[in-house]
Amino acid sequence: MKFSVIKQDSNPLRDRLAEALTRTCIEHGHEVSAPENGIQFVLNLTDTADPHLFRRKAQSIFIFSLVTADGQVQDLRSLCYATLVRTLSNIVICAVPSGNGNGDCEVYFTTPEAGFYHLAFDPEEVYKRIIPIAGAHFAIGNRFSLDLPSRCWETSPIIEKLKASGGELDRLGVLPAPFPLRDVLSEESIQHIFSLFEIKGLSYGNMSARERIPELGDTTFWMTARGIDKSRISKVGWDLLLVKGFDYPAGKALVSVPPDYDPRARVSVDAVEHELIYRTYPEVGAIVHVHAWIDGVLCTRQNFPCGTIELSEAVVGLLKQTDTPARTEVGLKNHGLTITGPSLDEIFDRIRGRLRTEVQMMA
Repeated sequence: MKFSVIKQDSNPLRDRLAEALTRTCIEHGHEVSAPENGIQFVLNLTDTADPHLFRRKAQSIFIFSLVTADGQVQDLRSLCYATLVRTLSNIVICAVPSGNGNGDCEVYFTTPEAGFYHLAFDPEEVYKRIIPIAGAHFAIGNRFSLDLPSRCWETSPIIEKLKASGGELDRLGVLPAPFPLRDVLSEESIQHIFSLFEIKGLSYGNMSARERIPELGDTTFWMTARGIDKSRISKVGWDLLLVKGFDYPAGKALVSVPPDYDPRARVSVDAVEHELIYRTYPEVGAIVHVHAWIDGVLCTRQNFPCGTIELSEAVVGLLKQTDTPARTEVGLKNHGLTITGPSLDEIFDRIRGRLRTEVQMMA
């Protein structure tokens, strides 16, 4: 893969680590190149006080921002997440000196899914964690059709169950408020995010439930839209969207909408994962994804980004390893849970009292 190194200023610790990481990438056969030469990822050397935003030309370019912080920061996790959003990065790597006088440091990884884990700096170990992500493939586009049957324009028992389940997520304490993008980003940057990823806001978790609509296909399901407050689900075509299939080569969910739909609404980026699960396991009736944890679950080995083919395939691969794939929970590394069941009621009855609201983090 080709990559670029973008440097904002001078920082001895950060630049030393960047040089070691760049050498490691080259040793593994990757090539440093200019941004206009078909690069796959960028090492963005910046800082937390005035983070530099590299404006990628396509969603297929991954941004890894490298910053430093001292050991006196009160809330390193929040600082790193704000830096991640402000730089529109796929990962922020923050180096913190160990304070042992030997020049060692810990590096903290922050992901858009609120993953936050750390390890002692070793360029080979950092490389192993970013390169699989740099090679991942997003499948988060939407293709709309005004073919939703009129009987589904307002409500159905499944739609009402999804609305009620949003309140259940809130009561379980696993539904943080959407991240306030406008507190840290300009309107121009928000528009840039939408043009690349069709995201109006950041929020955690999602739900879907199968509703069989024969005239639209064999795998039809309702799913929450991106960036909404799941505790306030209201309108079809705005907060809930009907997925009738997936165009994998194009990376687009096939979405059926009523005439008065919101043209900027988009189904959750995890639609590709849910569609693959429903198609693989016809007995699955509902799926819940939360940024929470249950001890003892099987877990993915790599924290692939939401909305990638790689994450979807990894989750389905885990489900196949369980005794009851259509009624189980699997872990997404440094991210959360995907939970399958015959219905939303069955899922919540099964997980109530078992969820840990803090996701287990693993280096």
